[in-house]
Amino acid sequence: MGRAIAIPFLQRLIAVNTCNPPGNEHRLSLVLQDFLQELGMTSSISSLEKGRSNLELVLTGSGRKRLMFCGHLDTVSPWTSAAGAYDPHGAVIDGNRMYGRGTSDMKSGLAAMLLAAASLHQEGIQLDGDLIFLATAGEEVDSCGARIYAEHNNLHDLDGLVIGEPTSSKVAVGHKGALWLRISLFGRSAHGSMPHLGLNAVEGMTEIMAILHRHSLEWKAVDPVLGTSSLSVNRIEGGIQTNVIPDRCAIDVDIRTVPPLDHAQLLAQIELKLQDIQQLHPEYRFQVESVLDRSSVYTDPTQLLIRTALDISGEAAEQVQGVSYYTDGSVLHDHGRLPILIYGPGDQRLAHQPDEWVDIEAYLQSISFYRELAIRFLGTIEP
Repeated sequence: MGRAIAIPFLQRLIAVNTCNPPGNEHRLSLVLQDFLQELGMTSSISSLEKGRSNLELVLTGSGRKRLMFCGHLDTVSPWTSAAGAYDPHGAVIDGNRMYGRGTSDMKSGLAAMLLAAASLHQEGIQLDGDLIFLATAGEEVDSCGARIYAEHNNLHDLDGLVIGEPTSSKVAVGHKGALWLRISLFGRSAHGSMPHLGLNAVEGMTEIMAILHRHSLEWKAVDPVLGTSSLSVNRIEGGIQTNVIPDRCAIDVDIRTVPPLDHAQLLAQIELKLQDIQQLHPEYRFQVESVLDRSSVYTDPTQLLIRTALDISGEAAEQVQGVSYYTDGSVLHDHGRLPILIYGPGDQRLAHQPDEWVDIEAYLQSISFYRELAIRFLGTIEP
């Protein structure tokens, strides 16, 4: 697909607001389906709930192998006019950059994978295997689209998975895991002028946060490719008003993990440490909820999918990297069996930022990359 088609197509995707929440990904599924119909290609849309859906396209080959291209339809919320200079859904081109929410994360990767598949169809290239393109809903919040797809499809039939998330056109072989916890502390309310009659949950929560940070070094792990684990308290909520002793406070904790950290074991250790505060203040009660649990993903660089990608990109195996964010790959990796490549034209440092942009030449080059990857990994059949 040449730039005369590819650039307006990406602009068309950026113009569709799929900010999550609420998502409204179905409107973009319809845009993709209309585009494919214009090329004589049949795709299927799976409804998830009102206004939300996945789209799947299958280029049927010999069936000898099966490769999936996967990207998500949703984006995070748009930036405000005070935060950025460009319209989040304007898809403005300035120099060699296209600006807009999702240009980097990850409608550019989504568009490039779809255009790569479409170009193979248009040119009548018969693959010696099946190429599946899957566009999912909800990755930015709960991976609902990927989860439902995994529940209704046999992932064991796949031989490789390519995720078009932003990697600055570098081969990435995995990502960190994510464990999000909501920790609630319950005390006892009282009049603000008589704090001794209450049990202040906000003040107690400061002790919980101190416990978390004090023991975070014990839970730290370092992986040579995926990097270092982390723990941060990113949200706090509690109290009713200034003159009322708060009887409840809650924090949201974002933990990013790398091997060999095990999420179940880590959660058990955290709950054990939090019992310390009850020893100091027996009347306190705490609750720990797992809000999100995404495993880390890693593929050995000697796997055929990664070796093929490295050959195309010209990178050495020693250059492979991991990414800090999680992807739908943590839902679709078939219990770690499935080789996963993460590769996209966007820059991960721009994800979720005001004035997000993608380099247009990198976007165009990624179409060629995905196309060549499908041909080399699956092989072709002579007509």
